[in-house]
Amino acid sequence: MNNPVILSSRVIDTINSLPETERIAVASAISAQLILGADASSALSPIENMLFSMICSYVRHDTAQYERIMTNY
Repeated sequence: MNNPVILSSRVIDTINSLPETERIAVASAISAQLILGADASSALSPIENMLFSMICSYVRHDTAQYERIMTNY
C-alpha cells in the first residue's frame, strides 16, 4: 500500500470525543479498514456504523485535500 492516509486533528478529535465503548469500536473498525483492508463495519451498532461512515468520510476528504496540495506543491 503506497497511498497516504491522512488522520487529521479533526479525525482524531472526533474519535476522542466519543464515549469509550464507541471510541474503541469505531477506531478498531477504521484501523481494520485502513490497515488490513477488511470491512469491520458489519460488527458495529447502527450508531457506531454512522460514526464510522462519518469519520471515514473525513479521512477520504482530508486525504484528497492533502494529495491536491502535494500535487500543486
